[in-house]
Amino acid sequence: MKQQVRQMILFVGIAACCSPSVSSAFQAVDEMLWPERGIFPAYPAEEADGRTVRFSVFSGLLHDSNPFRLSDSTNPATTIGSSSKSDTIFRYGAGVDADLPISRQKVQLNARVERRDFDRFDVLDHTAYRLGAGWKWVAAPEWSGDLGYQRDHRLSSLADIQAPIRDMITSDYVYGSAGYRLDARWRVRGALDFWHHNHSEPTRATLDNRTGSGTIGFDYMTPAENSVGGQFKYTRGNFPNQQPVGPVVTVDNQFKEYETSLVAHWVVTGKSTFDARVGYTSREHEQVPQRDFGGWTGRLAYDWFVAAKTLLNFAVWREVHSYEDVQASYVVSRGASFGPAWAPTDKIVLQARLLYDKRNYQGDPGFVVTGAPEREDTFKGIRLSAGWTPRRFIELVGSVERGDRDSNVVGKDYDYTSWMANARIRF
Repeated sequence: MKQQVRQMILFVGIAACCSPSVSSAFQAVDEMLWPERGIFPAYPAEEADGRTVRFSVFSGLLHDSNPFRLSDSTNPATTIGSSSKSDTIFRYGAGVDADLPISRQKVQLNARVERRDFDRFDVLDHTAYRLGAGWKWVAAPEWSGDLGYQRDHRLSSLADIQAPIRDMITSDYVYGSAGYRLDARWRVRGALDFWHHNHSEPTRATLDNRTGSGTIGFDYMTPAENSVGGQFKYTRGNFPNQQPVGPVVTVDNQFKEYETSLVAHWVVTGKSTFDARVGYTSREHEQVPQRDFGGWTGRLAYDWFVAAKTLLNFAVWREVHSYEDVQASYVVSRGASFGPAWAPTDKIVLQARLLYDKRNYQGDPGFVVTGAPEREDTFKGIRLSAGWTPRRFIELVGSVERGDRDSNVVGKDYDYTSWMANARIRF
């Protein structure tokens, strides 16, 4: 349970790296730190009822003042065929999760399907789904690891399309890892990860990519589950469709990336936890090497329970991201987030998320080949959320969000305000 709690808290910081868009606006539902799960010291986790399979149904709506993330300098009538930029999105769906222990092994299955209908811009109506299967294996006391597969089918972020185009991304992810305990304090580990992103919109086929990575590492672990170690990660990415950067010029975005990092997880006191990954990343491209990257990267996250019912989460990062829905093989993201959470009772939780994220599109060969300035975006946003569980099996969530993006590229700046309400029943 402690490990699950840490993963849930860390998720809030990790999710902050993604700028809000309509496709991810319901994300606040999954970020809620429900007291019944034992996250806050004031409320112990509710005992499991013994069920290995759980079903859920959910429904919600979202109103967004600017779902296409249009700039104030853009005429919406000519871009989206309407003088009004706002829309309301309805969401409904169902899911199932299975946690099946088999001796010392554990098999986890999950599936979710949901429908999203836009009130005005129905060209964006779509059905999204997620399927996953994982096996957490143990072999003797020294060996452990996992093996799994996940598929996601979702709408691409409208923040970079900025047009009434329904581009559905299908992402396949296969992973596997193994760790060996040399003794009570030392562990060696390795992992393999493979991604495949495919776009349904033909004009965005240049963003299709296949990426594979391998990681090896070692850790020193204490009886209190604190750890300090190092790791090396090698990644190779392939874009099967070359990117046009001029009337007759195309570029292959294939790359190799090397990352050497120090990693740590440490419970500083009984009320605070520190997670860190700091190292050096080098990225090399097959073509247009002027956009290669080399420099320090990392992420620092700190969780502090200032009181039994109050959590403060801080995170800062400088990372190289490969995105499947932006016109660049990578961006350099530098940012910070702050996420306070307060649970006044065991049924109510109030949360906020403040985000600052500056992105440099250094991986885009266009600015090198054409001489155009390198694109730089700065996003600032805030989200306020409230969750209530009137019954153990009912979850009600509401949130308000405000965000704006500045850019040195004309038409890429925007601002928006949105509110969301969602209900989920688990049984």
